[in-house]
Amino acid sequence: MNRRTLLAAALAAPSFVFDSAEAFAHEEGLPLEEDLPVETVDVLVVGGGAGGLSAAVSAARAGAGSVLLIEKAAKIGGDTLISGGFFNAVLPERQRPFGIEDGVDLFVSQVLAAGEEENDPAVVRVLAEASGPALLWLESLGMRFLPEPVEIFGSRFRRSFKPIMSRGLGYIRALSAAAYSAGVAVRTRRAALRFAGDGRGGVVGVVVESPEGKRLVRARRGVVLASGGFGANRGMISRYAPRVASFPIDSRPGSTGEMIVAAAEAGAMLVNMTSVECVPGSREGIPYPIRLDYIPSRMIMVDAAGRRFVEENGPRAEIAAAILAKGPNPCWAIADAATVAAFDAISQKNIYRGLYAGEAFREATPEALARRIGLDREAFTRTLAADPARSRIASPPFWAARMHLRVHSTLGGVRIDDAARVVGSDGEVLERLWACGACTGSVHGRSRIGGNGINTAVVFGRIAGEAAARAERRLF
Repeated sequence: MNRRTLLAAALAAPSFVFDSAEAFAHEEGLPLEEDLPVETVDVLVVGGGAGGLSAAVSAARAGAGSVLLIEKAAKIGGDTLISGGFFNAVLPERQRPFGIEDGVDLFVSQVLAAGEEENDPAVVRVLAEASGPALLWLESLGMRFLPEPVEIFGSRFRRSFKPIMSRGLGYIRALSAAAYSAGVAVRTRRAALRFAGDGRGGVVGVVVESPEGKRLVRARRGVVLASGGFGANRGMISRYAPRVASFPIDSRPGSTGEMIVAAAEAGAMLVNMTSVECVPGSREGIPYPIRLDYIPSRMIMVDAAGRRFVEENGPRAEIAAAILAKGPNPCWAIADAATVAAFDAISQKNIYRGLYAGEAFREATPEALARRIGLDREAFTRTLAADPARSRIASPPFWAARMHLRVHSTLGGVRIDDAARVVGSDGEVLERLWACGACTGSVHGRSRIGGNGINTAVVFGRIAGEAAARAERRLF
């Protein structure tokens, strides 16, 4: 049994038990649909991150007469805004000039291996095939990426394209501008509560709560669910991954998963709900990431004695399992000045904020750094003298940051097929309901490859939006 399997077993929890939609409505004190004011659009998109915006833009451009995007937060963006921003794509014409030989089959095999084949091979293939065209589509909307693809933490390969604008801000700016230009109506402070069905296994709309009260928004063509994961919902984390429920959380407050629950109540199948991704970061109470592992090939991870204990380029789940295995003993990320200088501006800012807050450490020599953070000096010196550390840690001053595991992302959610259609618990497609992004559970399986967050949202958002726009227009 390997470390990933051990971690998955440790995180397993009992299945969530859902009441019927009618019982849920009465428990929450919601009026029945016929008692609500009604608004009707062609396509309704739930969620304002990269996936939802991609779906809305694609639906409008594919000819949907009216597209409404609702977001429960005061601003659009979701977890995309705080993401690293990297976008995995197979683009041989851009990779070969840098000596990188890549292909769709290699990408598929790596995603399936990372997910321990708990992901859907057909869905994974669509991601691999459509990632390159999706990046080019984003560029047509105004996104800009650096020319050289890189390997990032947990990505396993040099196919991660970095936006010129830090983090995920560029995606939201480009996609929101495209949405407004295409005539998409975007409304914030609108929380989706539950789905309204047609009584035949199909979805006709969503019950929405706004500052003006509750209403039923009906969709003539269909609904796209892009509401995000449940990383900020400690109750759901406790049910599905109790071992990490006390960990600090990276997700924005809106990632609470209630529409995953609502989809299950409407008949959707949930998959991989125990798959919760944890990555190193800041301790509880520090609201910004202090990390030295963004470029894993240029840093090392050491234990409390100063010895390397894990392959820094390995899968995220293996690194998390190795840190967990150390128990309360501290584990450290070590990097040199040249590596920190290669980070984006926001990541550098956060490292220096950590330095001045006493959360990160910088010293002129390895010996001084070992004394500062309590490592065994001789063991640490031997570690630095060995390959690959000798080539990675060379430019003074030298940096250290303690690695505190944080809940970074949830990988489970509604099951989708390769056309982004939501699949029911009986294996049949739920009519007129599509999904994309972190509310889905078919892409990543047990572990996600670094750089496979935003691309997943955009690829399946585009597919879902176009499909919804082309669905037969029904009359209410």
